[in-house]
Amino acid sequence: MDTREEILKILQERGEILQKDLWKELNIDSSKCSRILRKLEKEGLIKRVEVVVNGVKTFKIVPAEAEVEEEKEEGLSLREILERIEEVSALPPCFGCLERDCEAVRCIKLEVWFLRKAFEDKQRLYV
Repeated sequence: MDTREEILKILQERGEILQKDLWKELNIDSSKCSRILRKLEKEGLIKRVEVVVNGVKTFKIVPAEAEVEEEKEEGLSLREILERIEEVSALPPCFGCLERDCEAVRCIKLEVWFLRKAFEDKQRLYV
């Protein structure tokens, strides 16, 4: 079975697959996979739908007859971005901590966060 047939068989079985997963599964390099997919798309056998996965643009490969709802990048206003930053900054530093051997009772970042929260709460009481 040639690579084109393998791709079409995978799509028939699964319905869709990310392009990066496809070339890994077929054990071919990404440029060869792209060339084959462009040909299949020109022949009207597949659709390549641009998607964003973990912040990276890639393609979702689907059979040509599949109904595909285009996924759009989320457009945020400056206000929405600032609100999200504010929400994240309200979380304790443990949520983004990458230190493996960290102990909460000895964590200076966590202690500073608690002191800052206590100070903010105290200020709200006297306003």
